[in-house]
Amino acid sequence: MQTAVALGRSEPDRIAHIRDSYAAFDATRGARSAGLLRRQLFGYHDLLVHIRDFDGEAPGPDLESPLDTEFPRDAEASLFYQWDGRPAEAGEVLHSTVIVNRMDPAVIPEVSALFAELDATDFPHRMGTRRRLLFSLDGVYFHLQDFAETDGYRLIDRAWKEADPRFIKICRELEPLVSVYDPATWRSTADQVATRLYRWETPA
Repeated sequence: MQTAVALGRSEPDRIAHIRDSYAAFDATRGARSAGLLRRQLFGYHDLLVHIRDFDGEAPGPDLESPLDTEFPRDAEASLFYQWDGRPAEAGEVLHSTVIVNRMDPAVIPEVSALFAELDATDFPHRMGTRRRLLFSLDGVYFHLQDFAETDGYRLIDRAWKEADPRFIKICRELEPLVSVYDPATWRSTADQVATRLYRWETPA
């Protein structure tokens, strides 16, 4: 499965229209749209994060869409790290959690190496992570994790509380490399998690 992430910006009063437009589109065209398997929209501060999963190579930004103006052609984020721990089995539904931060593209090799080291252990399996993808665009960092549970942040929070030394280590090492998106409003790690606005998955 290939994944594409696009970044847009939208006013809060546009969210319902955007969600309804994609719902109508996907009800009639989504399953036939360039191998699209799943579409998700997340909101975070002023950002609108558009995630598409495909059964083959992810097409570029010219994918037919009801709201091309929300996601300009230069809004496609770059995937710089992927770990496929245990892909979805037939009929299984995975749920994404999206963490948003800021990151200088110059530190991508260091961030990738830290996650490669962590994902080579059994920690992500114990945590419940099924897939991890890291994207960046214009200094914004997107950390996608797929879980079998609907509330992925609960699993992340549990990892904090259990204080597995591997989890504590990577959080400490990421601290100088990845910063919070909006320091003025940040209060806890929960403030880094985007809100799911919409989800569609092709019928089995």
